[in-house]
Amino acid sequence: MITGGVSPIMTGSAVKIPRATCKVFGAIKALSTVRGCVVLVHGPKGCVYHINYILGMRGDRPSEVYSTCLDEHDVIFGAEEKLREAIEELDASLHPDLIAVLSCCVSSIIGEDLNAAVRAASTSARVVGIEAGGFEGDFRDGYSETLCRLVEEFVRGPGEVGDRSVNLIGLLRGGPDLRELVRTLGLIGVRVNATLTANATVDDLERLGEAALNIVLCEPAGLEAAKLLKRVCATPFIVADIPVGHAATIRFLDSVADALGVARYSGRDEGSDDLCREALAGRRVAIVSGPTRAIGVTRFLVDLGLAPSLIVVDFDPGNLERLSDLAGPECEILVEPEQELIQERLEAGRVDLILGGMLERPLAASLGIEHLDMMHGSQRTLGFAGAEHLVEALTREKPCHGGGCG
Repeated sequence: MITGGVSPIMTGSAVKIPRATCKVFGAIKALSTVRGCVVLVHGPKGCVYHINYILGMRGDRPSEVYSTCLDEHDVIFGAEEKLREAIEELDASLHPDLIAVLSCCVSSIIGEDLNAAVRAASTSARVVGIEAGGFEGDFRDGYSETLCRLVEEFVRGPGEVGDRSVNLIGLLRGGPDLRELVRTLGLIGVRVNATLTANATVDDLERLGEAALNIVLCEPAGLEAAKLLKRVCATPFIVADIPVGHAATIRFLDSVADALGVARYSGRDEGSDDLCREALAGRRVAIVSGPTRAIGVTRFLVDLGLAPSLIVVDFDPGNLERLSDLAGPECEILVEPEQELIQERLEAGRVDLILGGMLERPLAASLGIEHLDMMHGSQRTLGFAGAEHLVEALTREKPCHGGGCG
């Protein structure tokens, strides 16, 4: 149930630890694992420092991220020439394949012409300007608009399409999860042509039009880019839940096979889900994440015959009714709540396991609640390998459950 305690749009004058962040964060996150990419933020140094710090804590390994370090003089008199010089300096010293130049709150407010500086710069690298002023949207807009901007810049039309080739759209996490999705799709003879954007190269971006199917794995980040690719390249797309657990991975493979008209995966060993079901029996579970992962993790629990007690999501993507239907009438869903409300509901619901991220770790520790990080970029969470990792994490010896230890 989506309760009256939900606050979809924060209206208070003072919000304690807001769960949403700015557009430039979304843009940097979307670009952070593009190989050979340098990100240059036209703004004060603090924006870059804090975003890079957060991404590092999440387990991402960001691309080179730089700042023009605007100061008071720049804000008063303008700094487009400084930006042009910075672009050329990065090109000469780092020799990147791509330089992504981002505006932020300050440069947007003072009216800096980002694209004029991009056009004026003389570089060997491709240079793309992206408007990412924080007041112009939030991190969701940063994700979506950055992906669309890359499609506009690099895709000119359909290429030579491979029958069993797919693009993974809206996947921003590289590392173990990307490798596992590539391996898992290979089990039905499907090849990943490119990702938008995790671990992509400029060459990958340029051949986005060569896939037979686009798979949108995060609707808020990737849906608009998939629609754009359909208009430009006539590539069909499906929106797929991220496959958390064995049963969900089978469904994921079946949906891809059906869309491509190829044979479905024949394996049906669900032993890992049986072990997870046994480990979670009797537990009161809270999910704290973005809505895309919340749906994937909720379906994982439902596949085991369980239901979460509480779900906390960063924003309303427009499909909360679906999440509510999946979770069942007894599950409370909080949208972008303050931290104190999360703590209150965790205690009231006698939650003894949080499936969350780094922000929930100290909260879980203070309440004596077990915490399993499902958001860290180094974790295996998707596909068959992710299912095995969940078994290992849920069945290892635990000191206690809920209510404090000792």
